[in-house]
Amino acid sequence: MTDIDQLAAALVGAQAEFAAIPKTAENPFFHSKYADLATVVSHTQPILAKHGLAVAQFPTTLDGDPALTTWLLHSSGQSLKDTMRLCAAKNDPQGQGAAITYARRFAYMAVLGLVADADDDGNTATRAKQNEPIAKAKTPADAARDKLSALMKLHKLDGKKLGQRFLDDFGITIYEGDAETINAFAAIIADEAAVDEAAG
Repeated sequence: MTDIDQLAAALVGAQAEFAAIPKTAENPFFHSKYADLATVVSHTQPILAKHGLAVAQFPTTLDGDPALTTWLLHSSGQSLKDTMRLCAAKNDPQGQGAAITYARRFAYMAVLGLVADADDDGNTATRAKQNEPIAKAKTPADAARDKLSALMKLHKLDGKKLGQRFLDDFGITIYEGDAETINAFAAIIADEAAVDEAAG
């Protein structure tokens, strides 16, 4: 293995500053909270930069199958990497994109030793100022979920059934999907609802 003494020391320093990642995004279909990729990155990137660390991730292949390579890089030139095979439910761009997003979040957290935790009812407010949660703006995926939720209410659709269908089609839950995948799914649902209403 390549010498990683400087990288290891930097990672130890960074981990001493990482707080549990707050689950600030909400899944309206399963009434649960989660930490999305944008939240994970926003809470860790300043600390990584302070210690000369960076995470880089690239779609690739592993034995001919789609995969994701994650690098942990240090300013000294030392690095660690690992490649994980993607498990896309559908062999199309939407399925591939959803699988990459899902894998990126888990690989990013794994390489840094991060955990996600639910809101602890204000206890994080007692942490040092640099560890306070950063306010998260609504992401494109959040907007897409809102659009799908409005569509569901408009056509009086069953949210749990839609959530299960998304899981069956893409291999991930709606709250783990990216904006493009969710919007494509919403377009299909809207078309089907229009056909059903016209036939009725």
